[in-house]
Amino acid sequence: MQPTPEVETPPSPQARQDALAAQEDAQRRERLTRLLQGIDARPDFASLKTSMAQLQRVAHAENSHVRALEALIHNDPGMLSKLLRLSNAAFYRTAGGGEITSMARAVSLLGFEKIAMLASSLMLFDKLPAGADGQRLGREFARAQLAALLAHEVCHSRAHLDHIYLAALFQRLGDMLGGLHFRDEVRAFDDLLDAQKLAPESPERLRERERLARLQWGDTVEAIGHSVAAGWGWPPDLLATMRSLPLAPGGDALSGDAYARTLCTAMNALAGELVRLPTAGTPEEREAARAAVVQRCAAQLAGPLGLDADTLVPLVERTHGAWQELLRSLGMSLPDDAALAAAEAAARPDPNSKAYRQALAEDLADAIDHLTRLNRRGAPLSEVLETAARLLQKALHLQRVVICLLDPARGALQGRLGLGDKAVVLAPLFDVPLNPPADLFGMLCSRNADTLISDITDPVIAQRLPAWFRAEVDAGAFLLLPLVGPPGVLGMIYGDQRQPGDLLVHERALTLLKALRAQVLAALMMARPATGAA
Repeated sequence: MQPTPEVETPPSPQARQDALAAQEDAQRRERLTRLLQGIDARPDFASLKTSMAQLQRVAHAENSHVRALEALIHNDPGMLSKLLRLSNAAFYRTAGGGEITSMARAVSLLGFEKIAMLASSLMLFDKLPAGADGQRLGREFARAQLAALLAHEVCHSRAHLDHIYLAALFQRLGDMLGGLHFRDEVRAFDDLLDAQKLAPESPERLRERERLARLQWGDTVEAIGHSVAAGWGWPPDLLATMRSLPLAPGGDALSGDAYARTLCTAMNALAGELVRLPTAGTPEEREAARAAVVQRCAAQLAGPLGLDADTLVPLVERTHGAWQELLRSLGMSLPDDAALAAAEAAARPDPNSKAYRQALAEDLADAIDHLTRLNRRGAPLSEVLETAARLLQKALHLQRVVICLLDPARGALQGRLGLGDKAVVLAPLFDVPLNPPADLFGMLCSRNADTLISDITDPVIAQRLPAWFRAEVDAGAFLLLPLVGPPGVLGMIYGDQRQPGDLLVHERALTLLKALRAQVLAALMMARPATGAA
C-alpha cells in the first residue's frame, strides 16, 4: 500500500500579507540606508558632520572650556558675533533685548550644549550653495529662525522653555537636508503637491509630502532629519521635542511633551505662512496681512495652546520685527519669488560664449561615458533613463526633461519620466500618437528627425503643437531627440527652456547628443527581450 503523499498547505492570507509586509519593510530599510549613506558620502556633509561631532565633544566634555568652543567657531571672523546674537535671541523672551556680549557669558547662561546647538545652525547656514538654490534654502533657514523666536516667545511651560527654541529651529531639519542634497526630488514633491492644490503649510500637504517621501526614500523627510541629528549626537530630549505633532481640531488644552511638540509644529506652520506673504504694499498693509494670518491661527490654537488673538497679534508683530533685525545681524536677506527667478536667470550661462560651448562638450562627453558604463554592467533601464535625464538637464541647463516610451498596445508614445520644473506633473500629459502622427512630436519621431525649436511662439510651429502642450507646458524653446531602433519608434527625449532663444546647441554638442541618445537607445534595446515592450 502506497503511503498517502503529504499535501503542502498553502500559506494563509494573513501569512501572505505578513510576508509581503516584511518584504516591503526590508525594501524600505534598504532605500533609507542607501539614502543616508549617500548623504554621508557627500564632501560638504562630511565636513559638516566632523564639525558637529567636535561641537558635541566640547559640549559634553567634563573639562569643557570656553576657549575650546571659541576655537571651533572662529573659522569665520564673523561667526562669534553671529553666535552671540543668536544666543540673545534664544535666551531672552524679548528677542533682541539681551545683554550677552561674550562667549563666557553665553555659556554661563545657556550652557555649552545649547551654545553648540546654536553654532550648529550657523554651520548649516554656512553650507548653503550659491545662487538661486542657496537663496531658496536661505529662506527656509530664515523661516526656521522665525518659528524658533515665536515658539520661545509664546511658550508658557517652564519645563520646556529651556530647549523650545532649538526644537522649533531644527524641527524641519529634514527639509534643509533635502534641499541641500536631494533638490530635484524635493522639487518634484512640491510640484505634485501643487498639482493637487494642497495649500502650503496645511496638514494635508505635509501628510502627503511625507507619504511621497516614504515611497521615494523609505522614510519621511522629518524622520530622515532626525536620523541625521541623532548621528550628530544631539540630546534625546531635544530629538523628542523636534518630532512634529499637528494640532487636532477642537482638542483640549495640551500639556507636557505633547504641548511642546504641538507648539513647535504650529509655530513652524505660522512662520511659513508669514514668510510667504507678499512683500509689496505699504507697511500698514503688510502689517494688516500678518494680523489676518495670526488671527486665523489664534482661532485654532486658543484651546490646545492657550493663545488668543488679542495677545498673539501684537506678540507676533514684535517678534517679526526682532526677527528682521536678527536676519540683518546674521547678514541674511529674504528674497521673494521674483528675486529667486532673477537669480536663476542670472545663473544661466551665455549659450553663445566659448566657455559655455566648451563646458557643454565636456559635460556631454562625461554623460556619454557614464551611460556607457551603466550599459556595460547591465544597469536597469530605469536607472539609465533617470541618469540620462539628469545629466542632460545639467549639461544644457534645461528647465525640464521628459522621456517618453512606446506603448505598443496604443501605438503612441507616453511620458514615463520627468525631471525639472513640474516635470513629474507634466510627463503624463505627453501622449504622442504615431499611427498616424497627429502632431509635431509624432511627425518628428516618425521621421527620426533630431529637432531644436528655438521659438515655439512662431505661428507655423504653434499650430502644429498639441493642445495640451500649448495649454499646460510653459516653454519657449525645446529640443527633441527621437529614439528609433530596428523595430521602429521606441520613444523620445524632450528638453525645454522657458524663454525663446535660450536653448542653443552647436555642432559639436549635437554630435555628442546623438551619441548620448545612442546609449539610451542601447539600454532600451537590451530591455526589450526581457520585458517584451519598450
